Amino acid sequence: MTLFSSYDLFGSFGIGEAVKFSAPASGFNLEKLRILAWSGFNETTQTYPAERDIMIEIRDQDLNLLYKFADGQNNYFLSPEGPVFGEMEIPEMKMTGDFYVVFYDRGAAPIGAAEVSDSGNSYLFNGVEAFPAEFVDQDTNETIGYNWMIEVIGE
Repeated sequence: MTLFSSYDLFGSFGIGEAVKFSAPASGFNLEKLRILAWSGFNETTQTYPAERDIMIEIRDQDLNLLYKFADGQNNYFLSPEGPVFGEMEIPEMKMTGDFYVVFYDRGAAPIGAAEVSDSGNSYLFNGVEAFPAEFVDQDTNETIGYNWMIEVIGE
C-alpha cells in the first residue's frame, strides 16, 4: 500500500481519484463511503496538520454529477499512526448500473492505493474525462497501475 496525491503530482485541485462501481442490484441504496487516506502527523511537534478541504463526488455512468460534498480532511483521516478509513455518510441515493465515486485529495489527505499491473476500475478524473490510473516508470518502462482504496456501503 502506498499513499497517492493527485494534487502533489499534477498541482491541480481539479483532478481526483475515481473508482467505477456497479450497483449490485437494481435500486441499490448508496448510503456511505469509506476512503483510506491520511491527513498526516508531525512526530516532532506531536501535532496534526491545519484543516484543509477535501471533496467527494458521485457521478453516473456518463460522468454526470449526482452529488458533491466538501469538508475538512481532519474530520475523517486523523491518526498519529498512518492511514485510516474515513467513513462519510451521504444522502441515500438509489443507484442503477455503473457509477463513479471521485475523491479530490487536494493535497490535504493522500489516498491509499495498491500498486498493480492493471488499474481495473480506478481512474483519474479531470472534471470531464476519466483516465486509467496508470503511469509508466521512467526507469523500467513498466506500466504501474493504482487501485484506489474507496468502498461504497448501502443496501
